[in-house]
Amino acid sequence: MIEKIKKVLKHNQFLGIALVVVIALTVWAGCNSKTQSILYPDTQVTRPGLNLEIKQFKLKVGEATQDLDRQDLFKQELFNIGLAVAQGGTINPVGAGITLLGILGIGACGDNVVKNKEIKRKSDENNVLKQLVNAVVVKTEEDTV
Repeated sequence: MIEKIKKVLKHNQFLGIALVVVIALTVWAGCNSKTQSILYPDTQVTRPGLNLEIKQFKLKVGEATQDLDRQDLFKQELFNIGLAVAQGGTINPVGAGITLLGILGIGACGDNVVKNKEIKRKSDENNVLKQLVNAVVVKTEEDTV
């Protein structure tokens, strides 16, 4: 049996080499490209996984920007009140109270928005993790087949 295989390989050695090269290229080209994860540097991710991480990162940047905007608005309002006092103007206590309560209301609304986004982000993270696990399971199943 081995002699027959040797005889066929000797007779078709270049075809055999070409077959090995084609199989190697097929396996190499069929594998998904991976890169280091942005959020989890110890893991490798594919292009869809990287796109999901980019979406997560954009959500975090948006939340941080809104928080900074809210803080700057609060500082500006306090600065305006302080400026009015420094210029010797009288402060209307009712107007200052309404302004401060308005600032507190804006802060409360901002907190609610941030909390809702945090809940959504955690839900999205869970969905991302589920998708990554599913992608790994599917890829593992493809590799074993």
